[in-house]
Amino acid sequence: MTDPLLPPDLRALQAEAAEFARRLRSAAAALEWEPDPRQRVPWDLVEEASAKGWRTLGLPRDWGGGGASVLALCVLVEELAAGDMGFAVLLDQTLKVQRILARLAGPGARARVQERFLPDPRGVLAVCFTEPETGSDYVLPHPGFRFATTARQHPDGSFTLSGTKRFISNGADACLLVVFACTDPGQSAESGTSAFLVEPDLPGVEVERIHEKISQRTINNATLRFHDTPLEPWRLLGPLHRGFGSAREILKESTIEAAATTLGTARAAYELALAHARARVQGGGPLADHANVQARLGQMHAQLEAARSLIWRAALAVEDESYDHRLGASAKLVAADIAVAVCLSAMELHGGLAIMRDEAAIERCLRDCLSFLHSDGAQDTLALRIARASLGAS
Repeated sequence: MTDPLLPPDLRALQAEAAEFARRLRSAAAALEWEPDPRQRVPWDLVEEASAKGWRTLGLPRDWGGGGASVLALCVLVEELAAGDMGFAVLLDQTLKVQRILARLAGPGARARVQERFLPDPRGVLAVCFTEPETGSDYVLPHPGFRFATTARQHPDGSFTLSGTKRFISNGADACLLVVFACTDPGQSAESGTSAFLVEPDLPGVEVERIHEKISQRTINNATLRFHDTPLEPWRLLGPLHRGFGSAREILKESTIEAAATTLGTARAAYELALAHARARVQGGGPLADHANVQARLGQMHAQLEAARSLIWRAALAVEDESYDHRLGASAKLVAADIAVAVCLSAMELHGGLAIMRDEAAIERCLRDCLSFLHSDGAQDTLALRIARASLGAS
């Protein structure tokens, strides 16, 4: 059912995405254990999403995109994640990178995006933050934090990129990468990091490994290595040395969309639990007739509604100049914990069936939601960000 609180255009988006997600769920379940990771991505559905305009919703209209609000993106990714979290993340990562490009790309980079990404119905994007040496440091940077990946500038303004990025969503499949690298080793990440537009077929770019995961199996996370990759001056995104600080401001809504993603998968777990409770007969009647089961289902519903209310509040507030960054971090912190709790309750209602991989869909919901205990910031890291902001610390 569509939500009456949404305006008509978002109710229409919600309904269309929900119908799409029903087909996505069965397609993803059939693909996730394919031996070849590249065969796990439902590319035909990526093409369909592209035809609907969803793949480019995050770009401004004058770029050829949809110019969507953050609330619209949250509505979309929640519905998609109810079908399959991996697919939702594949699309949301692409939308996230679009916002970096829209704010930081100069004429040359913009032209390349419009030439290479926009017309490709399978075109997805990746942002390269995480490195083997760093995990949550870029989410909660300390004064000594710097990226190990470097981009050395030459007198003609060009750069040479060297280093490794790990666990990169869409890393093996993206047509364009946004890579963050240290350009001034004498400064902290805030003042010494630059962002670059990199294409995977440039010299020295290598997909070193596609990681096997227990969750989000329909999106590929990869380790990327850059071996003295040459970059022309126009590939610099935004001001030199200021790319990291700029991206953190642009991506203030990233945690909000992450919250919507994990909420969608948890909602799918709740819906599976409802169906099972109605159908399963035990103790002389359907599970749904037992008071303890009803109480558990009621608690799950309330938790999901509370998480959605916080997500939508953050999404509506994020465009305001006085936006409180604690709000987005709180939305993800709360939604991720609730998602795991709801999935665990749903699995308990399924009993032994819950752990049978090929007999119930519920176990995939839990596997997927566990990933958001760290994706877009580990839970403790986000709690520290909220606390430090509340205490007035940097």
